[in-house]
Amino acid sequence: MTTLNAKMITENAGDISMVSAAGSKNKFCDLWPNAKTGLELLQGIIKNPIVKVSIGVIIAAGDAVASRVC
Repeated sequence: MTTLNAKMITENAGDISMVSAAGSKNKFCDLWPNAKTGLELLQGIIKNPIVKVSIGVIIAAGDAVASRVC
């Protein structure tokens, strides 16, 4: 089983496709900055290291998608 991490996600950002979700692209681009801020705040107050890493992976994935489609 492959473990996803922030580095792997950002290195493979070029492989992310949003073609089938083109209608959602604008909505994602509008919402991502606020969602990212909320996730970063949540990551800052969470004490569980596993949850912190999980949130970091979600942020990295969101940034990768945003850099590709926004």
